[in-house]
Amino acid sequence: MNDSEIFHQDPLWDEGGDLPGALEALFTAAGEVLELARLRELTGLGDGALQQGIEKLQERLQGACGLRLLEVGGGWRMATSPVYKEMVSRLVTTTRSGKLTPAQIEALAIVAYRQPVTITELNAIRGVTSSANQVKSLMERQLITPAGRKPVVGRPMTYATTQAFLLHFGLKGLQDLPQLADFGEGRLEAEALAALEPPLPEDGLFGIGALISEPEPSTSDEDMES
Repeated sequence: MNDSEIFHQDPLWDEGGDLPGALEALFTAAGEVLELARLRELTGLGDGALQQGIEKLQERLQGACGLRLLEVGGGWRMATSPVYKEMVSRLVTTTRSGKLTPAQIEALAIVAYRQPVTITELNAIRGVTSSANQVKSLMERQLITPAGRKPVVGRPMTYATTQAFLLHFGLKGLQDLPQLADFGEGRLEAEALAALEPPLPEDGLFGIGALISEPEPSTSDEDMES
């Protein structure tokens, strides 16, 4: 039986539900990004049927519906509709109230466009003596992660962006980053990434949500790289 035949079975399960309804339940219960591979495990269906189900679910979640299904970070996740943004913002007491600082944006942008990158390379590109505090803060926010050691003398740690980075900026993948050629001269990466900083809380209760700025303790580059 092919995906199309499975998809059009009525009812799809003994409980009488349909595939878009089942997917809606899965995405809502998960509260996070679900990729096709995970959906295959959960449903036992193939990519074709799942893609049809996702498209039909997105069609249902239109107009006055309070939810949306967003494709982001290599998969899909539920989000509250921007139509009700103001109302949801009254309910959500902990939002992404602190935007990334200019220094964090600058460091994160360099990682995003030049990953994997070391702290020493970050320092050289930014023209500063230390980026360790920014790296530590970005790791605490789960926007970057260690990506292995560079095969050079000292074997310094390299850093790369995470799926949470894609979620934060509403990107399906790194290929959706703005083109640096559109930003003239200067520190292009920082300008490009700053242009994406999202107003929140559009994702309400379902996004990665509260990215709160916290004081950055003093940390040396050597501590971060070891």
